[in-house]
Amino acid sequence: MGYIERILGDNERVVYRTHQHFIVLLGRVLGSLFAFLVFLALGLVVLLPNTDDSGNRIRQVVGVIALGSLVMPLYLIISAWLSGLRGRDFVQRIWRAALAGLFILAVAVIMLLLPQSRLIGWIAVVLCAVPAFEVIRIFLDWLNERYIITNRRVIEAKGTINKHVRDSALEKVNDVELDQSIIGRILVYGTVQIITGSDIGINMFRRISNPVRFKRAMLNAKEELHVTPSDEPERIPSPAMPTPDKEEIPDLIAELDELRQKGIISEEEFQTKKAELLARL
Repeated sequence: MGYIERILGDNERVVYRTHQHFIVLLGRVLGSLFAFLVFLALGLVVLLPNTDDSGNRIRQVVGVIALGSLVMPLYLIISAWLSGLRGRDFVQRIWRAALAGLFILAVAVIMLLLPQSRLIGWIAVVLCAVPAFEVIRIFLDWLNERYIITNRRVIEAKGTINKHVRDSALEKVNDVELDQSIIGRILVYGTVQIITGSDIGINMFRRISNPVRFKRAMLNAKEELHVTPSDEPERIPSPAMPTPDKEEIPDLIAELDELRQKGIISEEEFQTKKAELLARL
């Protein structure tokens, strides 16, 4: 039983589940994957050639290439600044790119000035493990980030080890907005905005896969909440029969006898009703 199944209530079932689109994962791992390839290639290129003039020229070429690769960390830093991040959020976004940029700059300088040194090669091989683990961590976080619709609520679950779950009852969903660009329609992703009556007010699910199906499943589940099927037809209570007075009982027995003689009621029914009336005397 998975984590989601353990947090469901009694008689609660999953109607639909999705996650952020693969393009989101690609954007998250691009920088770390690039750093891994650069460090690994750098270590191999520095360590494999011999320490002669040809090997030194190769290392100097590596230094020039390393200077050119500064474009990637600079791009990540500038894009974070242009997106409006400032202060602590900005530092959290760019600190890895800044460290990578400083390391690449140091490598380029050493390769250009001291091409015979192989220390940079060993350092690069060791450091390539850091972005490799970062790629694995990002992939696991993406894999465990789920957006789920049950027959009662909408659930947003995040985290691989430490879990964070936020949900909104379908009854409180007031409106649903769907935004899809032309690229999103081609690649089948989009942003779904759920407006609820809770204190949070708005839940934003960005770049999720199959957003149209997600919205349709949520609206269908919300509609089912207001349907109360019944297997039995509605019963209309019969009016209560007034209790006759003792003086009226003989007349009622006579009327029942006339109905029996006319064949409207059977002999058995006549005797049963007669016994009931006589019991009230």
